Amino acid sequence: MTNYPDLTPDSQDRIEDFLARHGGACSTPRREGVAASGDGGWYEVYAADGYCLRCEWSRMGSREELRYSELPPRVRSDGRD
Repeated sequence: MTNYPDLTPDSQDRIEDFLARHGGACSTPRREGVAASGDGGWYEVYAADGYCLRCEWSRMGSREELRYSELPPRVRSDGRD
């Protein structure tokens, strides 16, 4: 399991659980982005079966909110994986 030192313990646990349920990590590295204002952003972790765990975060003062989504594998427009 890849350790992401910049994540909270809860986020790390969610990633570990997600990857355990979806066959482990795939070779695609974690992607992330931060709003220009620095008060929000997102990251995505990819599993071997094609699923993606997306976390969108926002920060207001000392409060931080995290929203997780498990996204199914994307199907190409030609119907192939």
